[in-house]
Amino acid sequence: MRGLKLSARHGLSLAMLLPALACADPASATVDGPTAAVAVKAINFLQPKPGKPTPITIVADSGQSAAGDAIKTALGADVTATVVNSGNDLAGAVAVIVVGGVDVSAKAAAGQLIIGDMACMEAGKCALAVERQASGAAKYHVNTAALAKAGVSFDKNFQMLVTAH
Repeated sequence: MRGLKLSARHGLSLAMLLPALACADPASATVDGPTAAVAVKAINFLQPKPGKPTPITIVADSGQSAAGDAIKTALGADVTATVVNSGNDLAGAVAVIVVGGVDVSAKAAAGQLIIGDMACMEAGKCALAVERQASGAAKYHVNTAALAKAGVSFDKNFQMLVTAH
């Protein structure tokens, strides 16, 4: 009997945990304010180092302008951020943050760092993504082909902190 109770209790715990694990897939997560704030810290390691405040363009997919505004609010004082839709010009931005499924890789100028979610980075449409861990830690991921195509390079100290794809 005792063994049955233990198994039932563990089965119930597992049943409660599985939906949480299914929702915790970092590759399906889009860029939000806290993730973007961590990603923008990577700009301090760009070579050559950009001046402050750093111009950032946030490109929001249609219907996601509120998410773009939330990211803009979370970025802080070291940047000047502008939220645009996918059809707008990206000129003047040191970095471009992509929200949603927008592909700006063909519109980006040489030297512009494109920041997106893990799916965007893995597809080669974005050069940098941040994966937030359940513990609160964050991991930087870079697509080396996208970095080379954009003509973007990081300080060697930052390169030791990233996972290259």
